[in-house]
Amino acid sequence: MDIIDNVISTEATRRNVRLMLPIMIHWAKTGHKEHTYDDLIHAIGKQKFSGIGYALGCVQNVLEELSRMTKRDIPPLNSLCKNAKTMLPSDGFGYVSKKYNSLDDNGKRVFVEGLDSNAINFPYWDWVLKELNLKEAAPFTEEQLKVIKNPHCGRGGEGEEHKALKKYICQHPECLNYKDVVFAETEHPLPSGDSLDVYFELSDGKHVAIEVKPSIAPDQDICRGVFQCVKYNAVMDALRKIECKGYEIEVLLVAAGNFSSQNKVLAEELDVKYVEGFKYK
Repeated sequence: MDIIDNVISTEATRRNVRLMLPIMIHWAKTGHKEHTYDDLIHAIGKQKFSGIGYALGCVQNVLEELSRMTKRDIPPLNSLCKNAKTMLPSDGFGYVSKKYNSLDDNGKRVFVEGLDSNAINFPYWDWVLKELNLKEAAPFTEEQLKVIKNPHCGRGGEGEEHKALKKYICQHPECLNYKDVVFAETEHPLPSGDSLDVYFELSDGKHVAIEVKPSIAPDQDICRGVFQCVKYNAVMDALRKIECKGYEIEVLLVAAGNFSSQNKVLAEELDVKYVEGFKYK
């Protein structure tokens, strides 16, 4: 018996739930708990979707039915999807937990953090996919992966905008909410031979690396910047280990232009923090 067909009466909602479940399970398996309703809408290939709340309710119904049939507790996934302004589930989440709407915002936040943790730490999501006859979500198509793996983007010389961006950020760390900076430098060298566009050390010991991309940077160069950030984080972590220190490390990608949807997904999948559309004048 197909549980999704049995629980959901309309074919359109069945299709939506079959798209949504693998994506939300992927978020749980990769520890991503700050996605929004819009993220989910775009992830299933829609620009707008007024029925997202109803479909999420059906996701919960499917998991509850699988739990009932197999006698295995399955945590809800819906808490992983949040309102972009509050970063909390909407009032419709009361369908999953009746007590949710009786809590104040702080209580909701604590409650949701617990649910998120349950979903992220649940070890049987692959089993859930198998029982529901669903395939694991793949963030990128084979064609997209081919482009990511073979960027072929020209690097050329450093442009004037890139120089100006680095200089401005270095002289104005507050523009990125960095305070109490005790050391700031552009072209800071790493033991790997790389140079950080901007480097800060804060009074609390945090070390910050910033990779900067100008407004004219093509998508492929932004993609390269994401992987540069992954590399910088690894090198800085290795340096911290041999220094026998415990300071915090933060790596940030700052772009004067906007990210493509593919590069946003790439950054999120690799846990790279980024700022797009950065204005410095």
